[in-house]
Amino acid sequence: MTLEPGTEIGRYKILSKLGQGGMGEVYLAEDTRLRRNVALKILPADVAADRVRMERFVQEAKAASALNHPNIITIYEIDQTESGHFIAIEYIDGQTLRERAANSTMTVGDVLDIAIQATSALAEAHEAGIVHRDIKPDNIMIRRDGIVKVLDFGLAKLSEQQQSSVFVDSEAPTSINIKTEPGVVMGTAVYMSPEQARGLPVDARTDIFSFGIVLYEIVAGRLPFKGSDRVEVLMSILGDAQPPPLARYAPEAPDELQRIVAKTLAKPREDRYQSTNDLLNDLRNLKKRIELDAELQRTLPPEAVPAAQRTAEVSAALRTETPGTVTAIIPPAASSESPGAGRKLQKRTILITAGLAALAVTLGLLWYFKSGPATPLTGEDTIVLADFINTTGDPVFDGTLKQALASQLEQSPFLSIFSDSRVREALRLMDRSPDERVTKEIARQICLRQGFKAFLNGSISNIGSNYVITLEATNAQTGDTIALEQAEADSKEQVLAALGTVATNLRKQLGESLASIQKYDKPIHQATTPSLEALKYYSNGIEQQLKGRYLDAIPSFKKATEIDQNFARAYAAMSSMYYNTRQYELAAEASRKAYELRDRVGENERLYITQAYYDNVTGELEKYLQTLEQWKSTYPRDASPPNNLAVKYNELGLFDKAAAEAREAIRLNPGSTSGYSLLAAAQLAVNRFDEAKQTINQAQGEKLDSTAMRRTLFRIAFVQHDSATMQQQIDWLSGKQDEYLAQGWQSETAAFLGQLKKSQEFSDSALEAAERRDQKDVAAQIAVAAAARDALFGDCTRLKEQTAKALSLTNRQVTTANAANALSSCGEFSQAQTLIEELTRRSPTDTVLNKILAPLVQARMELQRDNAVQAIQLLETTRPFEGYALFQIAYLRGQAYLKQKKGAEAATEFQKILDHRGYQPTSPIFVVSHLGLARAAALQGDTAKARKAYQDFFALWKDADASLPVLIEARKEYDKLN
Repeated sequence: MTLEPGTEIGRYKILSKLGQGGMGEVYLAEDTRLRRNVALKILPADVAADRVRMERFVQEAKAASALNHPNIITIYEIDQTESGHFIAIEYIDGQTLRERAANSTMTVGDVLDIAIQATSALAEAHEAGIVHRDIKPDNIMIRRDGIVKVLDFGLAKLSEQQQSSVFVDSEAPTSINIKTEPGVVMGTAVYMSPEQARGLPVDARTDIFSFGIVLYEIVAGRLPFKGSDRVEVLMSILGDAQPPPLARYAPEAPDELQRIVAKTLAKPREDRYQSTNDLLNDLRNLKKRIELDAELQRTLPPEAVPAAQRTAEVSAALRTETPGTVTAIIPPAASSESPGAGRKLQKRTILITAGLAALAVTLGLLWYFKSGPATPLTGEDTIVLADFINTTGDPVFDGTLKQALASQLEQSPFLSIFSDSRVREALRLMDRSPDERVTKEIARQICLRQGFKAFLNGSISNIGSNYVITLEATNAQTGDTIALEQAEADSKEQVLAALGTVATNLRKQLGESLASIQKYDKPIHQATTPSLEALKYYSNGIEQQLKGRYLDAIPSFKKATEIDQNFARAYAAMSSMYYNTRQYELAAEASRKAYELRDRVGENERLYITQAYYDNVTGELEKYLQTLEQWKSTYPRDASPPNNLAVKYNELGLFDKAAAEAREAIRLNPGSTSGYSLLAAAQLAVNRFDEAKQTINQAQGEKLDSTAMRRTLFRIAFVQHDSATMQQQIDWLSGKQDEYLAQGWQSETAAFLGQLKKSQEFSDSALEAAERRDQKDVAAQIAVAAAARDALFGDCTRLKEQTAKALSLTNRQVTTANAANALSSCGEFSQAQTLIEELTRRSPTDTVLNKILAPLVQARMELQRDNAVQAIQLLETTRPFEGYALFQIAYLRGQAYLKQKKGAEAATEFQKILDHRGYQPTSPIFVVSHLGLARAAALQGDTAKARKAYQDFFALWKDADASLPVLIEARKEYDKLN
């Protein structure tokens, strides 16, 4: 409630209201005891009971009152009366720096005088271990006598060396007002430092960066980092963009001032001023130099002073570019878009500009305090869902309504819902538990960190036997309500239907077209289930899935499908959990059931279920890709379709397409570890080693990492002979669940170098470790890969043992096909034929099996039978999909051409492999392809080329096991060639 003039608060008498901010109202009051005017900041009584806000209110006073400096606003006292808690603060009769810049002309000397006083205040605060965290023109005031005061240490935080952290809300309309926790973005977006925007620990250099933005702005008349709104400006700050040179907009600014400003705005903290005192010294020295120059000019005759220098001045017609204000229009002769025009205005335009700037301030305030309906969302906005507030006391609503609402809203191509997995990642980056309940305040913090416009919160309460469901969409930046819908259900059984109605109506309010809603609005009881009990089990399963407890999630999904046998989403989720725990037959069974029920779900879920069915059950590649493309075009802001396309294109060897889709996945989900990993893998495969490293470095800079990325780094380092980096990746795996993979990587590199015995030792250890951890599918892959390696080296002694081990662990298609390949290489035709026939019988529509894997096995058997012509004919089937197994297919085809004495054709195949080192950087097939090329050149009579290829082969195997039959035979051939 607004206090009327004359109201007494303790010994203070209210004179007038000055303003209102996130932490209370501010009044001009008279201290009746000391007969002086003060500013009173009062916390409203209706929130005084909020312990957290009260602590922040008290800590604001403590943080600021600890500072005693002429350029820092003085805190007189903190107290409370029946009217509420208050802080009595020094009253400043003057203007903010923003107002001063907008309403009068400032010379370079004026700017430096203000900058020196403000920097002195910051230096004092930093010496006391306090970081302001919200430096901007609105928090710097100039009294009528020219004294500068730095205001609102409301976001101040004792520096990291102190034992406690204290800060509170800012009063500025453009501020981001959030509960202060480690990892939370605090401050005003367009004045943030990169580290502050990322929620990293801050220190004095953070304030220096923000003050650099202020300096640039009052000199240049524009912000140093451009953007159409605060989010774009923040992205510019976080990215690689550098501010335009200050001289472009203020050519009269001294070079030293330009250097000072540039140094304050260095994005790496170590490149900025390392202390405020250093900045202060440079500002003072520059001011002295300018004063000496001015004195010197006064002693010179007029003709000795350049005209431009005599008329130079820095205009303060501030062009604010933050959302919610109107940009002051500068006449064409002084347009800020023209180089050198930002601060040099003709005398006749000063009053016009000042008036426009004042108008801008007025209109900005009108915008901020406006009433009436809020602007709805656009098709580019993303929504964060807060957890439902359940006051019914019935736990069946906990978690279930949020899942049902998400399922309903995900149908909309217009809306983009921030997924639960991304919410958990956001919480982690905020130094919160990923399992923490997402309250309205936390949802708002996530929006502000991610640059999202709105969050959605819901509640359910009961009145007798009836239930009231409310949904509210809130603008995270302003706190305005964007949309509000409410409905009543006559019984518990009607709650889901009522929620569906509310969700549909809310979509209309948020700006979605009626045509879109009519097309994509499956009733909620079909999109999920009409059973609250089944939905509760489903929600429990999702909770376990998000925690990575896939095995624990399966019983919940299974129970949900037992309660409602038509619960398609539960079958789809169960299929994913079975697949992630390598129970492939059960995964296929659940996927089939979900596919049968696909018409009961929303369009988004239907497309997800359909693509999973084609990929994991039927293997119909063309239909799988078509479904993903349809999913992608229907829901262009969903990162899942491009991510899955990138996976498949990498598998198929279509690396340019994979890279494009991976980049799109990253664009849609910047926190996508998978997207970065897939992009790096695609770059590696086409020999773009440095680009792949840069991609991973970028991901790791965003705190994203994975075993797949580390494997890529290991392989690149191997290609580049960087043993130190290879060891770093091995060390990274130490102590992790999949640390045995490091032994697999070392087995591969040993094989590449021809060190078969060493490779076998590593793979045997990896196999044992995987089995100890019950990683059956991984163990099977290790065993079958070892069999293929030994067969390539001509060592078939352990082949049957290895393939039998793999087949006893899994009957997965790719493992079985690779086992058949290895067996056929060693002449075990009968078993190989049996395996491949069983596979094709089980999967008659599978593209990869029938077009690549089966022909490869059949061709290998024909080659072993000396039927090279038939082998080549069989391999023709694989040509459209050759990228899937490039090394294996090209090498086998090259061997077949050698059998036919077709040297040119053979050389072409081996050269394919040698041109694609990054495809399989640790594969020994790359090494023996040099030998194949040597033999092909010899057939063509090109002795020089053959000799060179042999030498390349020997160089790679200079430390190989001397007893290798392949190596012994090659040396004999080379000796004959010479």
